[in-house]
Amino acid sequence: MDFKKELLKYLRYWPWFVLSLIVFVGAAFIFLKITPSTYETSATILFDKKQEDKTKIITISTAEKSSEDNLEDEIRLITSNEFLLDVVKKLNLNFTYFEKVYTVQNNMVNEVPFALIPTVAKDSLPEVTYEIKVNRDGFTVTNPETEQTYNVKGYASNEKVNGLPFKIQLSAKAKKNPALYFESEYKVVLQPTATALKNLKESLFVLADEKAKGVIELNHVSSSPDRSRKILNEIIVLLDRSIVLNKQKVFRNTVSYLNQRIKNFSKEKDSIESVKEKYLQNNDIGVMDNYIVEQTADRSQKKESSSNNEKQISLASIALNDIRQAGPTQTLGTGYNLDSPSVNQMLVNYNARILDSQLILERAQKNNPAYISLMTQLKVQKQELLNTLEGYLNFLNQNSRANRAEQSIVDAKVKSIPTKDKVLGNINSNLSLKEETYVALLQKREEAVLNGAILESNLKTLNAPETNYSAIFPQPKVFMLGSFLFALLVPFGITYLRLYFDTKVHNEEDIEKVLSNIPILGHIPQIKTNDKLDNTATSRSMIAEASRALVSNVSYLLPRKKESKGNVILYTSSIQGEGKSFCAFHNAITISNLNKKVLLIGVDLRNPQLHDYFSIDRRAAGLSDFLANKTDNWKEFLQKDTNFSDSLDVLFAGETPPNPSQLITNSNFETLIEEARELYDYIILDTAPVQIVSDTLNFSHLADVTVFVVKYDYTDKSNLVQANNFIKKEQLKNVGILINGVNMKTAYGYGYGASYGYKYQEMQAKKPWYKKGLKIKEA
Repeated sequence: MDFKKELLKYLRYWPWFVLSLIVFVGAAFIFLKITPSTYETSATILFDKKQEDKTKIITISTAEKSSEDNLEDEIRLITSNEFLLDVVKKLNLNFTYFEKVYTVQNNMVNEVPFALIPTVAKDSLPEVTYEIKVNRDGFTVTNPETEQTYNVKGYASNEKVNGLPFKIQLSAKAKKNPALYFESEYKVVLQPTATALKNLKESLFVLADEKAKGVIELNHVSSSPDRSRKILNEIIVLLDRSIVLNKQKVFRNTVSYLNQRIKNFSKEKDSIESVKEKYLQNNDIGVMDNYIVEQTADRSQKKESSSNNEKQISLASIALNDIRQAGPTQTLGTGYNLDSPSVNQMLVNYNARILDSQLILERAQKNNPAYISLMTQLKVQKQELLNTLEGYLNFLNQNSRANRAEQSIVDAKVKSIPTKDKVLGNINSNLSLKEETYVALLQKREEAVLNGAILESNLKTLNAPETNYSAIFPQPKVFMLGSFLFALLVPFGITYLRLYFDTKVHNEEDIEKVLSNIPILGHIPQIKTNDKLDNTATSRSMIAEASRALVSNVSYLLPRKKESKGNVILYTSSIQGEGKSFCAFHNAITISNLNKKVLLIGVDLRNPQLHDYFSIDRRAAGLSDFLANKTDNWKEFLQKDTNFSDSLDVLFAGETPPNPSQLITNSNFETLIEEARELYDYIILDTAPVQIVSDTLNFSHLADVTVFVVKYDYTDKSNLVQANNFIKKEQLKNVGILINGVNMKTAYGYGYGASYGYKYQEMQAKKPWYKKGLKIKEA
């Protein structure tokens, strides 16, 4: 990319850049002067979450416990409407005071020599501005919107003024010397509470510090640093007070809750104790451990007694069986270990009589009356022993049945011990839990009372409110630099879009992109109307020099001929108005001034233009008359004009015929060209545009060189595409491009300047100041 060429494109529009700079930079300067500077005031506070946890009466530890740096609740509190509404009321933000310095800017002030007392609720205040001035008689209040003026008499007026939503009084400080304020003029802006709250929320920014845990940064943006500091200080004070009040409320609720729970637990504990008492009474239990020991011992005793009774039954049965089986003279056993003394004694007595009977037998016979009497007694005694032993056995059997019943009862009691122990254990556990909770609640209540007595906020101010006096809006350097860049960007953007959507031909590159293999023959400068004909042999004008360069370049395209016949140069273009007639005219004059015989023919029968350069009547006879009547001699229609050159003959187009295409394609025109070749060195044809009509294409093969005229800032690039198609189809042959109407002052991309080809003194005098010193590339 040729940056110099690109730069020259935009330098053409330098006045627009200068105008844009003046407008935008000037507007920025005025804006900086009339706009009050806005400053940012900041404060940093810390919420000590660890201290807060230590002062909590009841702490709940869960896996989802919020981290220490979670400050969403605190931020939500600070930015809540209810909290900020207290700030609005405390600082009376419904009123904003300004001191008028000059008409376009006011300075916000925090202290004024008067006090305003609203006569309506602050929520109902109108959103209006008043201008207030202190004078000798009192106050003058003006509404700038309605231009209505209110005069308040006296400095301590308590009367309501109709139309004003407030009373006004002089402040205590100003009463000492009111004259100090006579020259000052103030402005007060009234806002309802809702509007003041909205403005406060818009200017307040609350952010959590990501690097420091528990730290919140408060920022307030305002044109009054003092007011911002007051707002932030008030927020910190109210926040600290709110934290304490919230904690006090929490502690009060906690103590109330604890008292209620203590009362409820006391009732529940008494109820459980009553249940335990009834249970012990119903189950005949004094102490559960003793009860277990007693029941276990009783069961053991019952088992032992039952075992002894069964043993006696067995022994008694054996004894009874032995006695029954014993003979009359057989002694009975006495080792049965019966627990019946009477039975044992009877056995001893029976055995003693047996011994007595044996002694009698030793001395007498069995028929001895004494022996018989003794045996009879033994028989009676044995029967009594059996009866007694049977009675004893019956007694033992009765005891056995009674023991089994008692044993069943004792076993049932012993088996019920685990159940009773479990029930009693649950009662004791529940009672113990209630007692522990009761004691814990009493302890928590004491802690709550103590913590409530020494309650303090966990809020700490790390950095008091400080104002950064580097204005955040508008920033002069940034604003001026931005306006400067914007002032350049706007015309640059407009110019860029204009050039981007511009389809006209402005330089050789535009042509070479479409007609890459077609040479550029020259550039005809744009000249004034008065200079159109300044092309004599000795002329030093730009048009004369450009025409001479064109002749030189065309000569290189002319084919080398063995025969000494004239050369035919055809001038054409895409559409009308591109200056082909103008270029053909000057080319003919330039060649004729080189002592060459030249014939200039106006072949554009539809819109002839050559007659204007020779001041000839358009209806003068010419080519159309010859073509229409073959018997005529075309030489009769030639005209000479010695004002330019004695070697130049002109054949004008003549009257506009109704059928120009038919005339131009008959053999008369070709015959004319062949004859002219013999008489002239050059035949120059001014033809019709090839994109509008096909006249030129019908005889273009007669030309040795075709000069295709393209006009600077006029010819559309799409026309070049059509011309390129003609060239490819060889409908136009040996073509060269001539750029016409180049503006030497505004052209870019050619390397032009005021000096064209050669640096002539008279041209340099017209050189623009902004191009002086630029090195210009020759065409």
